[in-house]
Amino acid sequence: MDWEQLPDTVRAAVDRALGRAQQDALEEIEQILDAAMRVVERIAPAEPRVADIVAEAGTSNQTFYRYFAGKNELLHAVMERGVQRTRSYLRHQMSKQTEPAGQIAAWVEGLLAPLARPDQARPDAALSRLSVSGNPAGRAVLDDQLGELLIAPFAAAGRPHPELDARVIQRAAIGTLARHVGAGTVPDEQECRHLIDFCSAIGRKPGA
Repeated sequence: MDWEQLPDTVRAAVDRALGRAQQDALEEIEQILDAAMRVVERIAPAEPRVADIVAEAGTSNQTFYRYFAGKNELLHAVMERGVQRTRSYLRHQMSKQTEPAGQIAAWVEGLLAPLARPDQARPDAALSRLSVSGNPAGRAVLDDQLGELLIAPFAAAGRPHPELDARVIQRAAIGTLARHVGAGTVPDEQECRHLIDFCSAIGRKPGA
């Protein structure tokens, strides 16, 4: 029978059932993503195993593979969610500053925070640990989404090529994360402050 020909009560019942199924699926996916983040945080810089993630989530292989083709797809999903949360956090931190240089400094400091201040855990903390794994092309697209936040401050500072400036700072900051993640180290206060000051200096308006 055609959907439009069904009685309203039947269509409403189907919609309710589909809504419940969708909500259940979202909850299961969130459970797996959260578990993957915890595992990555715990064993970094080693690669997580599907078995460890499934055990951490308290679910089954059947449930895992219902939603994800494999570990790489899962980790990319974790990174995508991490980038969304990181963008929101960085945008909020930047909004507290009125000058371009301060906004750029807030962006760099916020990006370094998961490694530099691991005691101040945030939901996106595993993003930095994942920045050296997964598909390079897909990772670059996600990195660019973070760097886009820097274009407006550089434009406001009167820089002639704000997009290029944004990419330079993006690569410097994310490169610092990747280097420390790969080595299993943490940037000290001096390194963080130097990078923040160096990057924000580029965004100072002439004469400031």
